[in-house]
Amino acid sequence: MEIQCPHNDHKTMVTYMRTRIGPNWFRVYYKDSCVIRFTPKDVGRVFGIAKFTPSVNLIREWCKEMVEKYEKKEELPVVLDKEKGFGPECHDMDTHDDNNVSSVSDPESTDLFVPPRMVT
Repeated sequence: MEIQCPHNDHKTMVTYMRTRIGPNWFRVYYKDSCVIRFTPKDVGRVFGIAKFTPSVNLIREWCKEMVEKYEKKEELPVVLDKEKGFGPECHDMDTHDDNNVSSVSDPESTDLFVPPRMVT
């Protein structure tokens, strides 16, 4: 879906491109070139030294409106299922506690290798 900027003229054209897959983006025609930009800030940078003129400020504001309107940031809540979970966040123990780690020392395996003395 293409949404045209209402501030387009015969030398400048900005279009907001909505896609089903992937990020939405802006197509900017300016000075006989076409570029793709993903943020309103980058759209303003296309115009070079004219980026703070009133017309470019209107275009940038329109771009910000499109991002707010069509790009929804869904934050999914983290649900900890203690019955099915297996990580430390699913158990009622301190994750920084090393006392829960069991290490069994085997007397036979500790005496197998004795490094020789270093000669200096």
